[in-house]
Amino acid sequence: MLTRRSALSLGIAVPGLTALAACGPNAAGGSGGSGGEDGSASLRLAWWGNPTRDENTQNVVDAYEEVEPDVSISLEPGEWSGYWDKLATQTAGGDFPDIVQMDEKYLAEYGERGALLDLADAGLDTSDFAPGSVETGELPDVGLAAITAGLNALAFLINPVVFEEAGVDIPDDTTWTWDDLIDTAVKITENTPDGTYGMTQMGSVQGLFQVYVRQAGQDQYKDGEAGFDAETAAEWFEWAKKIQDTEAGPSASVSVEDSAQAMDQSLFATGKIGMTVAWSNQVVAHDGLVPEGVVVLRPPSMTGSAADAQLWYKASMYWSISARTPNPEAAVAFVDYLVNSPDAGKILSVERGVPGNLTVREAIVPDLDEPNMKAVDFLESVEDELGEAPEITPQGGGQFEDILTRACEDMLFGQTTTEEAGQRVLDDLASALG
Repeated sequence: MLTRRSALSLGIAVPGLTALAACGPNAAGGSGGSGGEDGSASLRLAWWGNPTRDENTQNVVDAYEEVEPDVSISLEPGEWSGYWDKLATQTAGGDFPDIVQMDEKYLAEYGERGALLDLADAGLDTSDFAPGSVETGELPDVGLAAITAGLNALAFLINPVVFEEAGVDIPDDTTWTWDDLIDTAVKITENTPDGTYGMTQMGSVQGLFQVYVRQAGQDQYKDGEAGFDAETAAEWFEWAKKIQDTEAGPSASVSVEDSAQAMDQSLFATGKIGMTVAWSNQVVAHDGLVPEGVVVLRPPSMTGSAADAQLWYKASMYWSISARTPNPEAAVAFVDYLVNSPDAGKILSVERGVPGNLTVREAIVPDLDEPNMKAVDFLESVEDELGEAPEITPQGGGQFEDILTRACEDMLFGQTTTEEAGQRVLDDLASALG
């Protein structure tokens, strides 16, 4: 079941990932499919997803095999909940698929242990990609460990019906601040029936936390360690507590319950919340749940200027290739097709995010429906305002979403102070990073 929290989170801790220690540069064992002397190749492709993604991926593989009949591709779809344990086990056993869908949280875990091919060195063409988008898959000691399968950025989603019922104007997202956000939410709560709120509780949303600390001149990571201080983290929790104290958002218990709901049963989807936060590649899913569709806004800034919002290109997910594939040329050719071919782009559309390749993006736009265009339009509207891409999550950093959530919930339930929560997040992250 896709819950509101799992939709916001890009992953969970991976208990089996320690098995990767066996897959370093000197590890024995092969990987992937096979190749023939006649130029034929057999590849394995692994990804996590949903029925729509599964169908799109099957269709794009079928299309590729029509133009490259000497290549056969075995499909290994999965669900997020078991994907990473399976991949870690395969890696440790020398059975890593040739091509894998990769997430930013675990890119360093695999890349820095020698499991991933340097795509730039292998000749992948990235010349048509939007400036700043290729760098999202680079690792210092590896090179281009992954290429984005789609781009997104953090966005605020507005339910216009709730705003209309409350008699509140939708804010100007080029000038609003964090305080403006809460003030707007309070007005909605006050002007609607009990049980309806202006906004969701956002204190445990890792992506928004990162936006906040970036606006404070810090970041989530720096040189492989925490890039923010306890004081800034405490200020974040003070803002989250204000959401609850002012009743801009629900109580702690209601918020926790809401985060565990299926997306279509969430307070936002059922018209009980005016504003929530999501990644832009999730706009379509939310849009279909709101009768009049969602309005997509930038997150607020500390200065009241969108130029200081410090958003960044985030890969919704990546494509990576095994460093031990017996068919590197065939694997690179297929990934090249996935990210550089307009024909592939028309099949895959924006389900994995907005294409990083600008030529592909231009080719698919005429065929997109209104909900998908909302995601494209939002990303293009903020492109000139984007900050530098943050550091790739270091090894151990995949636990941060859980760390932030535990600290935030304890604070909201009154078990810790905002200052204690800020220090705890920093300490727990330092421990996870080793």
